[in-house]
Amino acid sequence: MSENSTPAASPVGPREEEFLDQFFKHISQFAFDKAKELAEKERDTHKASFGSSWGLVVHSLCFFALAEKTYMSLTFLGQKWFGRAKDNPRNSYSSLYQEFKKVEENDRIIDMVSSDPTREKILAHISGQLCQFLTARQKSMDFYEQMSTMGSNRNLSYEDLVTLITDLIQTNQKSFHHPVLSSLKSSFSLECEIIHHLLLAQIKMVEWQFLPALLQLHEAHTKLQSWGATALAKESRKSAFGSISLKQSSLPALYQWLVKFKGSLLSKFTLYFYETLAKQSNTVEMKGLTAKATEDFVSKIVSFHKKSDATNVSLVLDIQGIESTYKGPGYHHPHKQTELPKGLGSYPAIFSYPSERPAQHWPTVVMMMTDRSADLASDKAVCIYDKTAQSTYFIIKVEQRIALVVIFESKKSEKDSYVNNFMTDMHTHLKGAKLFASLKPGLKG
Repeated sequence: MSENSTPAASPVGPREEEFLDQFFKHISQFAFDKAKELAEKERDTHKASFGSSWGLVVHSLCFFALAEKTYMSLTFLGQKWFGRAKDNPRNSYSSLYQEFKKVEENDRIIDMVSSDPTREKILAHISGQLCQFLTARQKSMDFYEQMSTMGSNRNLSYEDLVTLITDLIQTNQKSFHHPVLSSLKSSFSLECEIIHHLLLAQIKMVEWQFLPALLQLHEAHTKLQSWGATALAKESRKSAFGSISLKQSSLPALYQWLVKFKGSLLSKFTLYFYETLAKQSNTVEMKGLTAKATEDFVSKIVSFHKKSDATNVSLVLDIQGIESTYKGPGYHHPHKQTELPKGLGSYPAIFSYPSERPAQHWPTVVMMMTDRSADLASDKAVCIYDKTAQSTYFIIKVEQRIALVVIFESKKSEKDSYVNNFMTDMHTHLKGAKLFASLKPGLKG
């Protein structure tokens, strides 16, 4: 529509505002087909006014529902888009942006051509805010593209992802705030905040900060429950961190992936802070807790230890660079002064089985983490046999600051398949490579 054309009057009144409110509620509840049907019905009712601003908005909303359905299904993350260009999710959002922009710009000539400029201005204002939303959607698509490469892109860190999602949240804090868009705004905010909490939980875990990690997980869990509850009438059974008992199959792929991400982090939390949690429980309760986790890492380690005759299996933290936040295991008062460990103590075992870290082997373990750091960057297990100690050491880096170490007080082949498969499996699951890759449709986490 050119600026020189005369648009028909737009019927934006209480009934139309109720339609918009209901449409965006359906979108926020993942009821994309219902939203599309609602928009199509409204479009057919106002066929005569298709050339009007209202007609253009309603027509565009039909495609808006389809675009949101595609977004939530994560199909936009496919490596290549083989469909028609107009069906490309990114192109859909760009086209919608142009259509809503036309309506927003009609505001310039409203006073001259409309019998009810106030209503036209409201529609132009809403259309302008939808343009803001579409811009935010493009940014969030870019974010998920980056996130899906997290497992393989060595140059991308969790801190980088936090910076990106924080910027997305802050940029859109005051955007698309019109009352009829409130449900859309709420859904967008919950999505971004859930991701933000999960990424911060990951960072706090790697720095071995018990309470901050716990609080971030709790916030993510609460907001996942809230977001899911908007889509399903029946609320899930409340639990501190248990699996969300909503009907997962009825929720879109993006939501389900976020639940998987939370489950993966909770599994790591249970392993990394096992000692702290065990002090607040007993053996039976701890076994039940780890069994409920998405990945029972503790049982995996216990089973491997038994079958492989390993002397010790440990997760070792390098505290170099996090001295300002390092407090040791468990909860610490924020103002408590902690004396930083030195020497070998700078590499504590955050988990050790079957007992505390074997002190006689620790110099060799620390030496491998420092002197063989370049080899550890390869994502493969490094093996060393110490003739003097007659012991074999396997080590692999599973996080930015955490390494998995397996010690045998005997000579083992560096090609031992059972040991290497265990190391690789633990590395893959703790690092989350498959989980992030599974953002792309067709790939399993």
